[in-house]
Amino acid sequence: MRGHLKTMAAIASHRILEISAVAAGMAVMMTVGACSTFQASSEDTWTATFFDNPDRVWNAIELALLELDYEITEENRTDGVMRAESSPAEDGAVIALAIDQVVRTEDQVHVYVKPSFAANPGSADPDLLKAAADAFVKRIEKELKG
Repeated sequence: MRGHLKTMAAIASHRILEISAVAAGMAVMMTVGACSTFQASSEDTWTATFFDNPDRVWNAIELALLELDYEITEENRTDGVMRAESSPAEDGAVIALAIDQVVRTEDQVHVYVKPSFAANPGSADPDLLKAAADAFVKRIEKELKG
């Protein structure tokens, strides 16, 4: 009888470990869910892939632009295209963002961001473009998590 109780206890303990591992895996997936990748896909374009509803991602893009003080100059939701310009910096530089949202599946959305200098390029420091793209994508991620 004692051996049977030890076997049952071992089985129960193993089952609890399995359930705990599954629960931990699900928790990790839920926290990572919003954005799976963010990279410079070419010299001047950044790509972020989100696993979320396309409308929710579009709304997060709009909110991110507003919070970063960009003015949306062109918007076509059907084509997934948006253009925006920053307020002029101290040196007069204006950064323009060309944004394309491509929906791969119902819950996989790629956002392509191409920053460039509009109007007066000011110092024309390419690091400003990278910083603008990074800040924009981080803001989208924050919107989707929040």
